[in-house]
Amino acid sequence: MKNNYSPKEITIFNGVIKLAREGADISKITSQQIAAAAGVGKATIYDYFSSKEEIVMAALMYSMSDQAAQFARAMGNTPDFPEKMEIIYKGIISRVKDTGSIFHLLLQVTGGLKNGADHICPPLKEQIMEFADILYGVLADGYHQGVLKTDVTAACNREYVRMVFISNVFGVASLAGDKSLSVSHREIIANAYKMLVKALG
Repeated sequence: MKNNYSPKEITIFNGVIKLAREGADISKITSQQIAAAAGVGKATIYDYFSSKEEIVMAALMYSMSDQAAQFARAMGNTPDFPEKMEIIYKGIISRVKDTGSIFHLLLQVTGGLKNGADHICPPLKEQIMEFADILYGVLADGYHQGVLKTDVTAACNREYVRMVFISNVFGVASLAGDKSLSVSHREIIANAYKMLVKALG
């Protein structure tokens, strides 16, 4: 998987993210729109990519890798499990509200959660799993610190733990994105953490 993108490629990726933040449907944007948003000529983007679809996918994977690295640094600088989970929950909430975030880009590129994992191409699945492994490491810290009683490091528990964690974080995302609810972010985070600890207790 490529991770040594050139400054020009990153500029093009930022153009895609800019369009998303402006409300564009990433699955329907054109190469010309991407070029304009990135401040480059249309011919320039084809010096690096063969199609609009390749640009969007590369932009998504680059952004995922960048945010995964940010999460990894944040987790490394925070030893306490409850604080790590609070950072994760706050990150989820902020990304739900950011139309240029990985959360929204993934939904647009994959056609929404209803299509399931089979709709995601293998390189993107690999990138998602890289991100998930970082988050899984946080749960392992929770187990080693005695906060979680379920041995999340045991192979026999891995699928259960993954299901619990995915349900937990998507629950946070769903509540945070529901404008009809009057639940505070602090309450969402507190309840999500209680549920996680109970499920893995």
